[in-house]
Amino acid sequence: MSSRERILEKIRQSRPAGPELPDIHAVPFVQFDDKFGAFASLIRNLGGEAVILADGQSIADIIHQRWPNAGRTVDLTQPGSEQPDQPHGWNDVDIAIVPGALAVAENAAVWVSHPDNRYRSLYFLTQKLVMVVAKDAIVDTMRDAYARVELHEHGFGSFISGSSRTADIEQSPVMGAHGAMAALVIFV
Repeated sequence: MSSRERILEKIRQSRPAGPELPDIHAVPFVQFDDKFGAFASLIRNLGGEAVILADGQSIADIIHQRWPNAGRTVDLTQPGSEQPDQPHGWNDVDIAIVPGALAVAENAAVWVSHPDNRYRSLYFLTQKLVMVVAKDAIVDTMRDAYARVELHEHGFGSFISGSSRTADIEQSPVMGAHGAMAALVIFV
């Protein structure tokens, strides 16, 4: 055993035991009576919006109603959607429609992880991000979400909540600083 290994072994032996970690399961789970209501209320506070697709209504109808003069729209919920050759190919997208795997009521976050999207830059370069989530894919808490999240072989997934915003030291808000200026979650 080298002198380095002997020193490290003595340190390991004399190290005090750390504090016992809290049992996260001891805290009662948060459950919302109205998951969609909690989600919609919170995302509205974050500068976004959530709607439930009504019978006879299409996603295109909802989008056109909100943004009638939209520019380039990319829809990754449709098979065979366009893909650029470079990540910067998304730089002029006005509206991106992407599938969301699940939504979280406690923080209005949506898990996005799309295996056919070669460049995740779309989520952050678009001006308006529309996330389409199944109505039954809304969970109460992040704890519930992490139990269901799967990171597939494409290796990308992210929780996105509301529109992007930040504020400087004077608390002057700036929308779209790190991503989309508007976020819409459509539950189908």
